[in-house]
Amino acid sequence: MIDPEIIQKLTSNARKSIKEAEEIAAFYSSRTVNPVHLLYAIFLQRGSLGNNILKNINLKEDLIIKNMLSEDGATIRYDKKNDAHAKNNNPQLSRNLRDIIIRSFRLASTFHYPYVGTEHLIYSLLESDDSGVKSITQELKPKKNIINFPFSSMSENDPFSNFSKLFNFPEITLTKKKTGKSSATPYLDQFCLDLMKDARERQEIVIGREMEIERIANILGRKNKNNPVLIGEPGVGKTAIVMGLAQKINSGDVVPVLQNKRLLQLDMALVVAGTSYRGEFEARLKEIIREAAINKDIVLFIDEIHSIVGAGNANGGLDAANILKPALSRGDIQCIGATTLEEYKKYIEKDPALERRLQPIKVNEPDIKEAIKIVEGIKEGYEKFHNLKISSESIRLAVELSVKYMPDRFLPDKAIDIMDETASYVRNKNKITDFMREIKKLSKELDYLQDNKNNLVNSEKYEDAIKLRESEKEIRDQIEKLRKKQREAEQKKKVIISTNDLFKTVSQISGIPLSKLAGKKDEKIKNLEKNLNAQIIGQKEAIKQLTNTIYRNQSGISSFDRPLGSFMLLGPTGVGKTLTAKVLARTFYENPKALIRIDMSEFMERHNVSKLIGAPAGYVGYGEGGKLTETVRRQPYSVVLFDEIEKAHPDVFNILLQVLEEGVLTDAEGKTINFKETIIILTSNMGTEDFTNSARIGFETGKKNTGLKSEFESVKSQVLEKLRKNMRPEIINRIDYIAVFNPLREKEIEKITAMEIRKLERRLKEKKIIFHCSPPVIKFLAKKNIAFDQGARLVRKNIQELVENEIAKMIVNGKVQNNKISLDIKKGKIKLF
Repeated sequence: MIDPEIIQKLTSNARKSIKEAEEIAAFYSSRTVNPVHLLYAIFLQRGSLGNNILKNINLKEDLIIKNMLSEDGATIRYDKKNDAHAKNNNPQLSRNLRDIIIRSFRLASTFHYPYVGTEHLIYSLLESDDSGVKSITQELKPKKNIINFPFSSMSENDPFSNFSKLFNFPEITLTKKKTGKSSATPYLDQFCLDLMKDARERQEIVIGREMEIERIANILGRKNKNNPVLIGEPGVGKTAIVMGLAQKINSGDVVPVLQNKRLLQLDMALVVAGTSYRGEFEARLKEIIREAAINKDIVLFIDEIHSIVGAGNANGGLDAANILKPALSRGDIQCIGATTLEEYKKYIEKDPALERRLQPIKVNEPDIKEAIKIVEGIKEGYEKFHNLKISSESIRLAVELSVKYMPDRFLPDKAIDIMDETASYVRNKNKITDFMREIKKLSKELDYLQDNKNNLVNSEKYEDAIKLRESEKEIRDQIEKLRKKQREAEQKKKVIISTNDLFKTVSQISGIPLSKLAGKKDEKIKNLEKNLNAQIIGQKEAIKQLTNTIYRNQSGISSFDRPLGSFMLLGPTGVGKTLTAKVLARTFYENPKALIRIDMSEFMERHNVSKLIGAPAGYVGYGEGGKLTETVRRQPYSVVLFDEIEKAHPDVFNILLQVLEEGVLTDAEGKTINFKETIIILTSNMGTEDFTNSARIGFETGKKNTGLKSEFESVKSQVLEKLRKNMRPEIINRIDYIAVFNPLREKEIEKITAMEIRKLERRLKEKKIIFHCSPPVIKFLAKKNIAFDQGARLVRKNIQELVENEIAKMIVNGKVQNNKISLDIKKGKIKLF
């Protein structure tokens, strides 16, 4: 049996292989478990790295079985299910196999693995002097480099510091092979990124942030609590500030206390990775702390420092925060942290002992001028990478567009993202050059020659292989010449990023129509009133006032801190209030999906109001976002329709106050949602009965337009009075315009009927059917559609019943002649022919 402590350091596949080797030895009635039994067991361990190595060296099962003789000298294939052949059920490990297992541990120690796997066992087996294994390897003659390659890229530290104790050997027997000068900080070298070296290699300029860098230097120079933590929103440049400090230290442009400091970024994910056994994570982190404490010039940078809370305690041990706290308190180590305000509150502030060891530095979002300077300072790197030119005008526009159309992100990150993606787009839109086509063609030829050359070498046809090598060299030279020509051509003709390229990128990121971004909306804005009147019949006065508000906003003379427009639409049902919102979304935002409709009948109860902004903390649904806030956050360029607002609970108006006045709304999670690019529309059926009675009287008495107009004004006053009684004045005063829609008369109903008939005509045209409807039919349908209490809602229904159903029957029964359908009135009924 193997010592349990040794078994703990074996991978599951290695443990299974040793167990199966015992079963194989028993099957072949061997008194001892020999190396060849382990070799056979690993061969049968499908999916293990050891099994893959044996496949690579073309080891066959028959070759193993040939060398696997039972006591009576018979060669039998191992059958795990059949143990009748076995005469010894408790074989012991042979001395040779024990030596091989010890050698595999030594191998893992040399290459700094945190475990011993089947790959280490296979290497030790194939390198052993065991006669049974040698008889197999002599036939294979495996190449060492094939077996050795899995161990060539491991780390520098030794996770097996107690190997000698496992085997009761002196420490010298497991000494690592050392090449060159050993590092004084092997753990830090493995688990940290050297920011000093990174800053030298990247040579990126950090613009501004002098105050923050100076504050870091001051805190690092303190005697106690000398651990600064940068707190700011994602993308404001927290990590860039630390890189700026590294650059200043490299150049010597720092105070004396920082002159010889060495900044290392600790990768907590790498520290946790691979720590499958209890105590391994703690041991790693303690070694990191020990090395940092010995080398006083080292300052650790922990990005996302909140991640140390809870890190590494999956197996019930201490987390990283509790391990680091004593060292930070004693001043043994220094660290710089970076996190967001939200994460700082959630994790750091809840641990007062950790919080008091850190000194927060607030990193604010730069303003537009600072952001332009930052992007100007780093543009050279992007120009070189993308091989193009970025003008100062493009940078200014990128920053301004990011501020206006990406409100949920922060400068300078969002402006840099726009610039980088635009540069990538400009580079990619250029067609593949002739040079690239030729290079691709030659590369395929080169691959073909290399394959043939390797086959010839394997066949020992060296003369033919030498000829192919000469051809290979010629093709390589041709490829290099073409690449040189391509680079020269690119240098001569460098593309410049245009404003249209920037607009296209922002359009793709935000979903805003390109024409709206690029200033091509003038014609659409000019014709907005005309387009709305063409689709919303009988409401010219309301449409005029509505478009005037939008014109005022688009001209730039209105406040930018409010929605583009806020309107209350009153009037009887079926007159076009909801349709106005739909048409406005389609016309102004050029997107039919830019309508967010909130049915206020769902928010009649007080407990449902929270659904708009999200459930509060501790309640079901917290973190899922609100129906209103989440939708607007994802689509900030839209018409927000609060349909039938009179049905909503009064608490809904508290939410609307903030939206209408400030153009923002804070959800249950504290996120600020931007409503400044939305159009807010509230609809209500308040006073429907007054309008219906007015319309009925007007039709019955046949009043002239002047009489109807005065009567409408009277009803309008009554409705507005009702509105003031039922709605709080602070809401009414914040609405840009309250429009009262007219009841529809026969003339308007007739126009709407004609519109619906034209829609039917277009649908039939798609089916290649010519449709003609006579004017008397439209008048006939219009009279059928008049209902004082339903507005135009009967129009579509009557057309479906009286016209569309009959047309559908003709099409299905194949009675449409010459692909033509006509409608006319015969004896007071609609006839199709």
